[in-house]
Amino acid sequence: MALEGTLRDFSLADIYQLIGLQRKTGVLTLKGKDDTVTVTFLDGKVVAADSLKRKLENRLGAVLVRTGYLSQDQLNRALEIQKETLQRLGFILTHHGIISQDELREALQLQILQIIYRLFRWKDGEYHFSQETVIEYDHDHLTPITAESILMEGARMIDEWPIIEKRIRSYDLVFVKKAVGQEIVVVGEDDVDEVDFEPTSPGKKKKGGDQIRISAQEKMVFDLVNGKSTVAEIIESSRASEFDTAKALYELVSRDLIEEVRATRRSATPVPVDQTAPSEVPNVLPLPLVIVIALVVVASLVTGVRNPVNIFTTTTGPSPIDGAKKSISLQRIETIGDAIEAFTLATGRLPSDLADLSPHFLSAIYVRDPWGHEYKYIQRPEKYLVIGFLPDGKPDTDLFLTYAIRPEPTTETRPPSGGIVLVD
Repeated sequence: MALEGTLRDFSLADIYQLIGLQRKTGVLTLKGKDDTVTVTFLDGKVVAADSLKRKLENRLGAVLVRTGYLSQDQLNRALEIQKETLQRLGFILTHHGIISQDELREALQLQILQIIYRLFRWKDGEYHFSQETVIEYDHDHLTPITAESILMEGARMIDEWPIIEKRIRSYDLVFVKKAVGQEIVVVGEDDVDEVDFEPTSPGKKKKGGDQIRISAQEKMVFDLVNGKSTVAEIIESSRASEFDTAKALYELVSRDLIEEVRATRRSATPVPVDQTAPSEVPNVLPLPLVIVIALVVVASLVTGVRNPVNIFTTTTGPSPIDGAKKSISLQRIETIGDAIEAFTLATGRLPSDLADLSPHFLSAIYVRDPWGHEYKYIQRPEKYLVIGFLPDGKPDTDLFLTYAIRPEPTTETRPPSGGIVLVD
């Protein structure tokens, strides 16, 4: 499968879904402005990830030290053995009983997911998928990760990062604990005090009682806040992902449990949370260069599609990218159909719109096609239609899904998966 291009033409979510859908084995390489990342797939599942700028093998030991799994002396000794034997650091640490298999597995999984989820914040970059027959990865300490689970978490991150960034504006910020008159207790996720997680209103801690209820993850991040460590250092020391750590900091700020330390250990030019975001100051090209570009464009338009420098070349057929996106769109429509069936079986009725399916039956990422068009859902008495679109937004006759619900199906006619059957 030839899969290459830029993230402006083909989103990361679409790439993951296509590789997962076709159960491909190989290496996806993504080149951005500041880093090059490789993600390794086995039968459509992620089994490894690495960053040129932040090598996984180098970061693993540092993370294990920061999270208290091993001491600096133990790491130094393990690195000496690695130089002599060229064995994986993880194998050395577990073989000599320095850390357990489960501790290594947890640390490796976290570091790989850190690399993968950071990619969802890239605004641009080049990608290339190299299909392989055999790939190398740590079979003993890594469980393959499905593309679907990555996409669901990635969609949540994309939605919530802009809200988090309103308070966690930079990784150079430093926070300090505030004196509160209430007891802080750790409770389950369902019992945590509510916080307004909306971009238009500040978060507020729930009033009432003598206790402030936070989750175990928030407590772990709260304990790392010391008035000296930056957000970046807290993330490095945390046993949670980058996103979950930043979200926990957001929630702690919202509950007035921590506050920003002003003018402390921050650089003169703070590094924004999203380092890939384009500058708001436009770059003005020199006038001679503008004239040259204009001449090239005019010449391209005049000489037509045979001119090799024509950046407006048109093609007579669908591009390979559009073909791949159509395959993804078809898969998403089928996923929507499965979600509608599950919703109907659970509630006894059809959903009024696709929004009813999220988040319990369908991830929000499946509501739109790879071109950004929202699928059209039409409900009729005892049946419904889901319609997909062409790149220009017109309905695609190949992307129509029609289902009918037959009341009280008999044993002979009952479909294996429930009460919704496909109508030809």
